[in-house]
Amino acid sequence: METGKNASSFIYKNSQGETLKNMQSTTHSFLNIGFRTPLFDDKLNANFGLGHFSYGTIGSDEALDGILEWNTDYLEFSTGVDYSLFAVGDASFYLKGLFSAGMFLKGNQTLNNELFNLKNADDFNHGMFSFKAGAGFIFSVSERLSFYVQYLIGKSLNQSGNTDHESLRIKSHNIGLGVMIFL
Repeated sequence: METGKNASSFIYKNSQGETLKNMQSTTHSFLNIGFRTPLFDDKLNANFGLGHFSYGTIGSDEALDGILEWNTDYLEFSTGVDYSLFAVGDASFYLKGLFSAGMFLKGNQTLNNELFNLKNADDFNHGMFSFKAGAGFIFSVSERLSFYVQYLIGKSLNQSGNTDHESLRIKSHNIGLGVMIFL
């Protein structure tokens, strides 16, 4: 089980290839539960997870003459691997890579203090697929209990449903604290 914070931002390009300027990341929370099992040896492990992740961004745009803000929630299924680089006593350092598929749960966009529901919006009406990679540190308390801290950076594939070269990607930086219970 893992919980933590993510700083996320949206990378949007309109059909003319223009990006929204002045977009800043916002901080949100996540909660993840998963399963980890060794693959071929004690250093390489497979990971499977299910989590609730919130993402958002805020900024301003001169063309729209105002403040823009997005807040979204996704249910994500993830799979990946981690590889233990080295261990010192009861602590080990690892690298991790994940692929996740997200399902949009809810979200809103605020434009000049007017709130819009994103439930059936083209850019959010499809699944979100992303890749995340990073590193972590595990400390074993006993044979059955370990704590870990990890940092992952991720970026989604284009989730815009439009065929006119419009694109939307979500970039995230996750810092998580977790507990592993060995059954």
